Amino acid sequence: MYDASEIGLDWKGSLQTLSSAPQSKCSFVTHDGYLKDYTGKNRCKLIVEDVVADNTLGKLMWAKRSIDNNEFIDCLVKKPIAQNNTKQEAVIQWLCHKSLVDHGLGNHCPRVHDIFINSKAIWFSMEPVYNAPLFDTYLKTLPGWGTKQAENGISIFNILCQIATCCLVLERTIGFNHRDLKPDNILVKTDDVKLHCLKWKDEFEITIAKSPTAVLIDFGFSCLGPGKAPWIQAGDGVLPPFDPCPKVGRDIFMLLVFLLWRRDVRDSLIPAHLEFIKSSLHLTGDRWSQMVHLGRNPIDWIYMLITERGFQCPALNPWVWLQSCAVTFPEVIRIQSGSNTVSNA
Repeated sequence: MYDASEIGLDWKGSLQTLSSAPQSKCSFVTHDGYLKDYTGKNRCKLIVEDVVADNTLGKLMWAKRSIDNNEFIDCLVKKPIAQNNTKQEAVIQWLCHKSLVDHGLGNHCPRVHDIFINSKAIWFSMEPVYNAPLFDTYLKTLPGWGTKQAENGISIFNILCQIATCCLVLERTIGFNHRDLKPDNILVKTDDVKLHCLKWKDEFEITIAKSPTAVLIDFGFSCLGPGKAPWIQAGDGVLPPFDPCPKVGRDIFMLLVFLLWRRDVRDSLIPAHLEFIKSSLHLTGDRWSQMVHLGRNPIDWIYMLITERGFQCPALNPWVWLQSCAVTFPEVIRIQSGSNTVSNA
């Protein structure tokens, strides 16, 4: 059972009853800058400051949020342009963060603080991520970027394996698909360099090499579901309303396609790393395989492809792909299952 009052939304329920969450009352901002919950009780003081981004997808702004009478913390507030999907996006991000926290991976997704109405528009606030360039920007800072060096591939696979591990947890716990997983929807927190570990029940343990921390962002197309019609989804009006969620391998497929399309990525990977990514893109339909090799920007065709009724990419099921990475790149990822370690041996 989930209780969304912690983010200022008047909703309690299970994953199966999430469809009622968008109709629930949320908090609101008063003229004097106080954030009150749906009952009128004060939640905090909210001071909206500078604009971070203002584009066709919406507005993102810096803000300060009081945690007691005299102390404020920084946060980001977001007003998506697709107002009919704002509550869905915020609820999905909130549940993703909760699920990742439960598995020791909470720093891979920003926490949602509040969903609220401000000047008749729906916004939500979240924790900021400092010192974290976009994934594609981070790649350009690598010392050997632009030349075929093994270190470039290792850096990419460190991030990819972190994201795949998050997808593994989120698919298994809440039926999550991001549906817009591309390099500019991943941040790389360069001041948080460490081993990344997941212990899944008593079944297996994943350890990813010491590396900067990958952070999932922008859940505006995301969905949660049981593998059939979603319980809740953002992206209505752009993506089909009854797109099954999750679909096998969809998110990792999108990420690898967007990476492989970039000339600077292809020019920076040694053949072994490049061929591994290419060989991972196994699809079940010949027409889909042909679309991958058209040489067109994926932005023009991939959303149609990943919402096809029969789309799946079994080789990119997060668990399958992580095991393949552990066998091929033991310097990046180690998987221990019971008394056995997944490796070439």
